[in-house]
Amino acid sequence: MDIFEAIHGRRSIRRFTKKKIEYEKIEKIISAAISAPSACNIQGWKFIVITDQKIKEKLINTGTIEFIRYAPIGILVLYDNRSENPEYFDYIQSASAAIQNMLLAAYALGIGSCWICHLSPKKIIRKLLGIPGHYDPIAYVALGYYKKKPNPLPRRYSSNQVISFNKFNFKDSKVTRTTIYRFMRKMAFRLYKFVPFKKLFLPITKGFERFN
Repeated sequence: MDIFEAIHGRRSIRRFTKKKIEYEKIEKIISAAISAPSACNIQGWKFIVITDQKIKEKLINTGTIEFIRYAPIGILVLYDNRSENPEYFDYIQSASAAIQNMLLAAYALGIGSCWICHLSPKKIIRKLLGIPGHYDPIAYVALGYYKKKPNPLPRRYSSNQVISFNKFNFKDSKVTRTTIYRFMRKMAFRLYKFVPFKKLFLPITKGFERFN
């Protein structure tokens, strides 16, 4: 598949068939991930492939977005957080480069994917999956065969609307729907110890699943 076809054709998928993904294709997706650039060439990725429905339900019950239960597999992307550049979170940038490769590779293989950051608190995920403290869960990638090939969604802006030269020269709104959502999500996490998390958090996330 042409690289530009993959970039422009890919979109987030949240409805999947029950067909299992062949191991060879999972391996190809991970192989694409580890071919991404990484800060200082550390290549500090780790990938946990999740197929156990009980684990998915535990994640959902502690704050992860609900639709992961319908994807045949999920891949939790971890990265070594012992960074020499915490100012710019280079470990998150490195993991993100790998995740984008995963999405493009999946699309090229006819597999739907969704990059998920609406996850349970990191300390819960670490305890549930036995992750050591020097690895951060970065994102969960839901994978499965889609029921029908998706149509690309139009982008909100054209390229000439997001380009400036030599200085920031854009008119930008300071408060957006995302700003409000982030504040509500932050409050939900703070109240985790005192209020049943699922009852509080999941209604807040409803309606914010179609950002991309």
